[in-house]
Amino acid sequence: MKLLKERDSDGFFTVSNAFTDTFLGLLSGDAVKLYLYVKRCYSDGNEFFIYDASQALRIGRDECESALEELVLAGIVIVDGDNVILTADSSLRDAGSKRADDEFRRKLKDKTWEDNFKEAVRSINNEFFAGRMNPKWYDFIKKCAGEYGFQPETIYILFASCKSIRDERGTGANFFSYVSRVAENWYADKIVTPDDVAEREKRTGAAREYVAFVKKKINFTRPFTQQEQAVIEEWQKKGVTTDMLAVLLDDTNRVKAFTIGRINGQVEKWVELGFKNAADVRKYYETLLAERNAQKARTGNNGTAGNAGKMPAGSRTRTDTQKHFKGEREYDDSFFSQLENRDKK
Repeated sequence: MKLLKERDSDGFFTVSNAFTDTFLGLLSGDAVKLYLYVKRCYSDGNEFFIYDASQALRIGRDECESALEELVLAGIVIVDGDNVILTADSSLRDAGSKRADDEFRRKLKDKTWEDNFKEAVRSINNEFFAGRMNPKWYDFIKKCAGEYGFQPETIYILFASCKSIRDERGTGANFFSYVSRVAENWYADKIVTPDDVAEREKRTGAAREYVAFVKKKINFTRPFTQQEQAVIEEWQKKGVTTDMLAVLLDDTNRVKAFTIGRINGQVEKWVELGFKNAADVRKYYETLLAERNAQKARTGNNGTAGNAGKMPAGSRTRTDTQKHFKGEREYDDSFFSQLENRDKK
C-alpha cells in the first residue's frame, strides 16, 4: 500500500531510518513509545521528567523507568546525572551492532551453544563456500545469532534453504543480498528454532498451492504481482477454502473477465456473511440466480413472461446448455454488475 504524506502546519519531529530499521523490532512497545516521547520533548526544547512521561504515555512509573533502562542498554540514549542524551541518528546503527555483539558474546558463554555455533559455521563454510567463506559472511552469521536470535541449526538451515531455492530457480540475484533478505523475513516471522522453520515452510507451502489453484482455475498466463498474491493469500488466512472458490471459478469460459479484484469483492462478501463451506457459497449463488430469473420473468425480459430467460429454438450453444446449479449459471459482466449494485444498496 502506497504511503502519502499530508502537509501539516502543526510542526513535526523526525525519527531516523536507522532507528526504525535497527530497533523497531527489538524494543518493547513501552520503549518505542518512550523514545518517541523523548524525541518530541527534544524537538520542543523541553525537559524530560519520568513522571510527565508516565502520565503522557499512560503507563506506570516503574514501567516507564524500565523502558528508559531498555533504551539505555540498547545504546539509544545515555543518562548522565540529570541529563538524558539522545544518541546521534548516525550512530544508531553502530549501537545496534554493539547490541548484537553483546548478545552474541553472552550466548558464547554457553559451552553447548558455542560448540553448535562453531559446527554450524564450519558446515556453512565447507558446504556452501568450499572452505573459502568471506569474512563478511561470518559477520552476517554473528548478526543472525545475536540480533535475530537464530539458533545455530537455524542459521545452517537458512543457508541450505536459500542455496536450494537459488539452484532450483536459477536466479542470478546476489546471494548475500538474497540470504540477508530471507533472514530479515524469518526474523519478522519470529523464527528462532528449526521447528519454527518447518512450521513456516508448511504455511508457505500451503499458500503456494492455494495461489497455484487460483491461477489454474482462471487460466492466468502472467505471474501474479506481489499485491495480487498478497490478496489471494489473505483469502486463505480468512478461511476461504479452494472448494469455496471452485463454486465461483468453475466453468471460467462462461465469465468474460475474472480479475483478482472482482473475485476479492465476492470473497469479502462471503466473509462478511460468515460462509464456512462450499455449500454456503453455492446456496448464495443459487438464491441470486433465482432472484435474477424471477426479475426477468416479472419484466418480460428476453420475451414474454411465460418464456422469460429462454432463447429461440436452435440458438443455444453447447456451452449455453451446461449447468452448474439447478438454475442456469450466467456469470457474465452483467451478473457481477448486478451483484455490485445490490451490495451498494
